[in-house]
Amino acid sequence: MGVQRLKGKIKLISVFIVCLIITVFPVVTHAMRGDCGYEGGISSGEAPNKSSFEYQEVCFITGEPIVFKGTLKIKKTYKNNIINTTYIYNLDNAEKKATLTRTLNYRTEITEKDNGQITEKTYFQKDPYEVIKIDNVTYTLKNYDFTRSSFIDQKPSINFYSGDIWNKKTYQTGGVNSGRSTVTVEATGNFYGYDQYWGSAETQIINYVISSESVKNGKIDKWTGTAKVTLSLTTTKQLKYEENLPEQSSYKGVYMEKQYNESILEYSCKLPEFDSKGVSTDIIKTKSGSLKIETFPQSQPLSVPDISHLRGHWAENDIRILYSLEIFKGDSSIFNPEQYISRAEFVSAIVEAAKEVPKDPAFEKKNTRTAAARKKKEEEVISPFIDVSTKSEYFASINAAYDRGIVSGDGGRFRPNEPITLADALVILVRSVGLEGMAPGKYPVTTFRDNDLIPYYARQAAFVAQEIGLVKGDTRGYLNPNEKLTKARAAALINNFINYMREGIKKVYTEGIVNYN
Repeated sequence: MGVQRLKGKIKLISVFIVCLIITVFPVVTHAMRGDCGYEGGISSGEAPNKSSFEYQEVCFITGEPIVFKGTLKIKKTYKNNIINTTYIYNLDNAEKKATLTRTLNYRTEITEKDNGQITEKTYFQKDPYEVIKIDNVTYTLKNYDFTRSSFIDQKPSINFYSGDIWNKKTYQTGGVNSGRSTVTVEATGNFYGYDQYWGSAETQIINYVISSESVKNGKIDKWTGTAKVTLSLTTTKQLKYEENLPEQSSYKGVYMEKQYNESILEYSCKLPEFDSKGVSTDIIKTKSGSLKIETFPQSQPLSVPDISHLRGHWAENDIRILYSLEIFKGDSSIFNPEQYISRAEFVSAIVEAAKEVPKDPAFEKKNTRTAAARKKKEEEVISPFIDVSTKSEYFASINAAYDRGIVSGDGGRFRPNEPITLADALVILVRSVGLEGMAPGKYPVTTFRDNDLIPYYARQAAFVAQEIGLVKGDTRGYLNPNEKLTKARAAALINNFINYMREGIKKVYTEGIVNYN
């Protein structure tokens, strides 16, 4: 399969009736960027039809870390590449007799590039509001400078992003008669993450400098401290097989798809010790701690395939999972694991396994059925390949894969009925996540003993697939890149890909970044 994508769709034209029905589809549950706000805290993450979340953060303005807990309400609107977001915080710490109220209104400007990449710039839309009360002292926000920028690289089945954030807050306490105190908190941070169907992950690393100046007992007391906060925010879809206990039943068990949201905050700080009168000393104390929010998993039962004839087969579990997820389609009771999988069948499965990135539910249009929307219209449909008819049962999948940049064909042909080779399968999988750039050059050398047999166009994909654990080779160290894939091997490969999208890449964006720093 060639890697050079066709510049235009070849004009194999047929006319068929497309029924344009606008419906309200169920929104895929998914954690979205910004669900924790930009204040260095953690939340319970996105959930269906929710705009209020459990929230926690650590405050350092008094010279000691104080944990605030409460709720965060979020309201978002999107229009003309501009996102307006309002965050309302209501937090407290009963032990410290402390409360924190905050309202922030952001405006995010989105710029889309011709290559599919996106840049975002976020700033305040209205004046920010924040008041912190700790014991009998009130800290009022007098000035807040803020900027946040991010870069998003959109790939067929995943969006990678990174960015930086900077802010500087100035608080005042007291009055003219009682003596004013000023506390300045400056934060500088970076964030790295991704969004995709099987989950999302983001790591934020924020460094704080806290400076205080006050008058105590007629003397000026100045102190400075530092803090580091690391946030790890993940959402993952997992499958759990639940057995059906009654013996007299039509099925043995069912897979449940569960979504888990987990947010972890770790902090360390170096702050001065204070004497009995509350005056800072030259002694610097180091403190650290962590917070964690986990949500109750949302659960959805999947379909139960009939693969009793495959009991004991080495790929039985992989096949059951793909049928349960409706990645494999058709009559499962006659599935032949030793039959070769065609290129059309493989791409049809990959379009389901490597789904497009879910959109933020807040930006989904709420449409209703109308008579006009149900009206059938005649549209001209062009196939991207001269050997794929628009009437083929696989046309929609192949066309979608082409439009998303997952497949490109070879000389205007796709060869849909030919068995797919391992090399071509790896090209499709790696291209779907856009990781070709991980390879050192266009034709890297892998550690497989039959490296020279890997087609030139599949060298990058084979290298990356080995690096991320999609393939390991056989017991003798051979990849066998030109071997035709059986449906059993395809099931194992696709399920391995899904597991990578669930867990493998998540470790890179959480543990990997934290350990690096």
